Amino acid sequence: MRRSSFAIFHVMAVIVILVGLLTGPRLGIINHDFLAFLSPLLPQGALLSVHVLFGCLLTLIAIVFTVATIRAPFHGAPSKFDKAVNYFGYLVIVLSIATGWLLWLNPESLSLVIHGLSATAIFLYLVLHGIKHTVFKGKQVLSVLVPRNALILLSCSIALVYFCGLGIQLIVAEQHLRLEVAPLSRQSHLEIDGKGDEPQWLRAKPIQLTTFGGANFLDGSSEVEIKALSNHDETFFLIRWQDPTESLEHLPLEKTSDGWQVQENGFYRFDERTYYEDKFAIMLSTTCELGGDGTVQYGDAPLAGKPRNWHGKGYHASTDGRTRDLWHWKALRTNDMYLADDNFFGPPQSVALGQRRYTAGYQPDGKESGAYVMNWRWYSPTEVTPKRMPIPSPDITERKVLDWFASETYNPQRDMAKIGEQLPSVLYRSNRFEGDRADVRARGEWHDGYWTLELVRKHQTHSTLDVELRSGVCMWVSAFDHAQIAHTRHHRAIQLRYML
Repeated sequence: MRRSSFAIFHVMAVIVILVGLLTGPRLGIINHDFLAFLSPLLPQGALLSVHVLFGCLLTLIAIVFTVATIRAPFHGAPSKFDKAVNYFGYLVIVLSIATGWLLWLNPESLSLVIHGLSATAIFLYLVLHGIKHTVFKGKQVLSVLVPRNALILLSCSIALVYFCGLGIQLIVAEQHLRLEVAPLSRQSHLEIDGKGDEPQWLRAKPIQLTTFGGANFLDGSSEVEIKALSNHDETFFLIRWQDPTESLEHLPLEKTSDGWQVQENGFYRFDERTYYEDKFAIMLSTTCELGGDGTVQYGDAPLAGKPRNWHGKGYHASTDGRTRDLWHWKALRTNDMYLADDNFFGPPQSVALGQRRYTAGYQPDGKESGAYVMNWRWYSPTEVTPKRMPIPSPDITERKVLDWFASETYNPQRDMAKIGEQLPSVLYRSNRFEGDRADVRARGEWHDGYWTLELVRKHQTHSTLDVELRSGVCMWVSAFDHAQIAHTRHHRAIQLRYML
């Protein structure tokens, strides 16, 4: 291999690796808070597709370089130190490529850890490699690495590799998981009770996938199984996922010597990970792009002209003007309604005056009536004033939510609660939502370390905020283990295929 050819491979690899080292930690901050100190140095926005693209480019460069080296080895005179550093670099680059593809095909916590460690090792390799060449070559290092007569060839090679990598990425991005929606007769009846024990479910072919990156789960991951059935009007989903504990708390209020206080561990920055209920979310879209169809915006300020988020993780928002359907089931707030909260991801919303939490494109569908609200007047991390208290009655058992008609307006003079007593923070104003926000019926049950969730929705709701259920629609799922936003995720879309 000629020196000019070797230099071209070298420069392309350096560029691709540097982009990977900038985008990778930004993705990693979602799972690992200890990386947050790097945030000011990292890019922001919809970066998953960029990271995958440059992973494809690095794979392509590595393959072509290996073939070229076997056919015509580059003859240099490296020292023992050079050889050791270079072999170390080759090893960690191959390890990074291999674990990256493993994470794409079937994400596991071990692959995620090794991928992160290999990225750190690559950074150390670049530092050692760069220092060595700079010390020995000085100002001539650039001319040695990129001979002038190779600049045109280098530019052409970069363009060729980029477009080839883009093609590989497009092919990879089309490798969706397929969920077959089995036919169901009109006469068949399925009870939405969170059991999934009807014989019709035996005819539905399940898919299993590993979701990763969530708080409180074992190794941050949860195995999810999904089945689907459909008649001519509705689609039914049966979802089962691992969760070691049933969590039904939601920021309870506790009486202290200073008054009532919200029990929280992260809620102040809207990243509660202790006093929260279990949840499950499903996103639906007519397109199937990477990064949750382009709705995941990484970083503390990924949207120009919009507020920073409190937790530094990112926002959900579309940047193409379209909306994606979102079904948000909540074990405490919506389960007894037999509903999932029908929401959507849309373009970033305007900032409301006095709004403390900005949610960008994450918004609820409209409703005609019904809601739950927080049982405090104004939030403060030190003290809150409840809106309502339970009406004393020997027939009322302890509940995690407070019914409006089983409570009365809070009066400090009548507050006889003892220090340490708790009060629900979720206040039901009615039994359930009505209107667009109530399109998805759902019920979940937890048993022996697993949640089982049944959902059903009409194929066509005639709402501009909902996605019509039909073949080709893609979905993504996320599990929450008593966490507000720290959910699991997966990169490959699940594409529906109706058998009717």
